[in-house]
Amino acid sequence: MKLTDDQFNNALEIFQEFGPRRRIPVHERWSEVFRTATVEDFQEWESACREIEAFALGVALQVRDRVLEKDTAIRQLSERFPRLSRDRVGHTYSQAMYFSMHE
Repeated sequence: MKLTDDQFNNALEIFQEFGPRRRIPVHERWSEVFRTATVEDFQEWESACREIEAFALGVALQVRDRVLEKDTAIRQLSERFPRLSRDRVGHTYSQAMYFSMHE
């Protein structure tokens, strides 16, 4: 299933959910929204989401360590993953900063 940018942002949002729904495996949460998606689609999306989060954590760690400025980190995240909406970039960066404080 080829996702539009809006759908991709929605898939990432679902992947990043916190709270009680996070206990539900992401493939199940995705299947609630993307009913025609396949197991292969879910694997591809999970890989993409993990790549985004890994990159975001990398720049967040640099901000934490004062190697990068926040605006530069956000710009790098946005440039590396142009499909992400401004809101999703902001949320992903914020979440990465949270996790960087626990590294």
